[in-house]
Amino acid sequence: MTFLNLYYQMKPMIPRRYQIMIRRRVAAYKRKVYRDIWPINPAALKTPEGWRGWPDGKKFALVLQHDVDTIRGTMRSLRLAELERKLGFWSSFNFVPKDYPTPYALRQKLHSWGFEVGVHGLKHDGKLFRHPERFFGKIPEINSYLKEWEAVGFTSPSMLGHLEWIGELNIEHGCSTYDTDPFEPGSNASGTIFPYFASNNKNTITYVELPYTLPQDHCLFVILKEKSIRIWKEKLDWIAEMGGMAELNSHPDYMNLDSRPCSNEEYPSELYSEFLEYIKSRYEGRYWHALPRDVAKFWRESRPEEERRIKPRVRAYKQIPDSIVRQSRQEARTPPAKIWIDLDNTPHVPFFIPIIRELNKRGHQVVLSARDAFQVCELADQKGLSYTRVGHHYGKNPFMKVIGLLWRSLQLVPFYLRQRPRVALSHGSRSQTLLCNLLRIPTILVLDYEYSRSIPLLGAPRWMIVPEALSPIGLPARIDRVRYYRGIKEDVYVPEFKPDPSDKEEIGLSDDKIVITVRPPATEAHYHNPDSEELLDDLMKRLSQTPGIIAVLLPRNRLQEETFRTHHPDWFANGKTVVPTRAVDGLNLIWSSDLVVSGGGTMNREAAALGVPVYSIFRGKKGAVDHMLEQEGRLTMIECPDEVWSKVRFVRRDKPPYMNNSPHPALHDIVKNIEDIIRLEHVRPYSDGKARRD
Repeated sequence: MTFLNLYYQMKPMIPRRYQIMIRRRVAAYKRKVYRDIWPINPAALKTPEGWRGWPDGKKFALVLQHDVDTIRGTMRSLRLAELERKLGFWSSFNFVPKDYPTPYALRQKLHSWGFEVGVHGLKHDGKLFRHPERFFGKIPEINSYLKEWEAVGFTSPSMLGHLEWIGELNIEHGCSTYDTDPFEPGSNASGTIFPYFASNNKNTITYVELPYTLPQDHCLFVILKEKSIRIWKEKLDWIAEMGGMAELNSHPDYMNLDSRPCSNEEYPSELYSEFLEYIKSRYEGRYWHALPRDVAKFWRESRPEEERRIKPRVRAYKQIPDSIVRQSRQEARTPPAKIWIDLDNTPHVPFFIPIIRELNKRGHQVVLSARDAFQVCELADQKGLSYTRVGHHYGKNPFMKVIGLLWRSLQLVPFYLRQRPRVALSHGSRSQTLLCNLLRIPTILVLDYEYSRSIPLLGAPRWMIVPEALSPIGLPARIDRVRYYRGIKEDVYVPEFKPDPSDKEEIGLSDDKIVITVRPPATEAHYHNPDSEELLDDLMKRLSQTPGIIAVLLPRNRLQEETFRTHHPDWFANGKTVVPTRAVDGLNLIWSSDLVVSGGGTMNREAAALGVPVYSIFRGKKGAVDHMLEQEGRLTMIECPDEVWSKVRFVRRDKPPYMNNSPHPALHDIVKNIEDIIRLEHVRPYSDGKARRD
């Protein structure tokens, strides 16, 4: 094992502050040793043979890239992009696919602003290029991210890349080298300030390598503790004079974009802004500012054909067998797996139906269990689902909730022994998660409310799939095991909805009255706030006093209905409020309503997805999804009794004869994430009845 491999093996065990301290001492020594070739290496100025200059006769080229190493950098990316846009610059943001979730909305916004998105390794752990078999085994996965992200560029974490291996990727350009940088852990000095062609081991695939030629920001300001941009300016001036390519690879992770004091591993973003201003003021009109993909295209079109058929600059230390190379060029495939879905609450039934169908289409086997609580089993029967009934609800008492959780986990054991699933999937089943963690079965939790409680340690899911509106920070799963889907969970099944007037007729709703669907708060939930009940009382009082209105009340269980009828008989006087006698199709009822007022999350979001006016009387912690819908004008939050009277508008809604049934990407994203997780967990195809991972 080399010293470098040993370092990356031990790195997770070394506190970050000690890593920085060690690197600073080593860098101080190297700075003295390599002072003749850093930051400027005179040998790197040689121009390519037959060089005819940059487009439009520009003096030099300018390329900006950002390697985003952590979730912190991801959250700062748009702010950095806005900073660059204001100054008239654009760049490429390169994300690490498996270290943190990279939202589609973020990538789409960058694309729409004219920026580029690239792939920065697979994980930032220094292991990708350790062995050729390891890298080639990951090529299908890297290529799938390149395709999904519409990316054509690849940058190596810590510049630990082998150009011949990278040449097997589906890319147009890469950045795994530098003209001179003795502080990087690898030894990938290209010795040039110009782009050049790189190829795979057999010279059958060529891409353009864009070495960075300006010192990286983390090295300059964090490791070397420079306080000014003097070195950047001196190096830029030299590159401009030589007519080369000034490529700067910086990191939003280490830029302090706020006015607060910098941490030990940050520098003020004003230094970066100052450098961009310096470029504009000193060299305005004299440089070609381009995205990496544009430089790669220019290089391909302007350089002679024979230059592309160069011999590899450095040969791999081990010849790669043709069988491994051929396998690496195939698309990543997901083995068929047996997936266990536990239906824990009523909204889970319609949500999982399209997911079950898609998983079955892809060759997976899905088995279902269901909790006999609320109207889960009744609705599952209506939808024709085949399931095993296991356990029930144990009320609002915290002690009984814990006892019920443990007891239902035990009740699920016979189901597991019969079915032997490989993967467990739910939208909040704590019993399933607890049991499967004990049995070491991969658990996937789909979640859209970040304040739901999870059981510490054994109760935390291994994987999570959440809406892009949620931040992965603070969720029970590790950040690198959080995956995103676009939109809201209701977008999975709402597009399949077709209005049916039969429910409306059965309940007794007429067209001459304004129909208001009311969903009471979940009084037995751990996140319940009694203020919601006060808002409900005011709402029902107002409904009772307003003529021409009928309310459809949907209690969460029989006990809640009995409580309402006992304490509030005036709500039900003269037929002003009706309660369906059986489980009704919630989407159908919402579609028949003029507005919805709900103390829960799912019905609010279903109404928003259908385009029906909806008001939330939920008074628990406001989730990110509700905040997003409120910002988009699709949901109105009611926060005090006065707003029940001032904000809620009793207005008849124009109901279109049909709804837009265009499919939403949420379903595709969730199913894709499930299959990605199956591959990442190395789940073997189901055949012998044993749940195991490689």
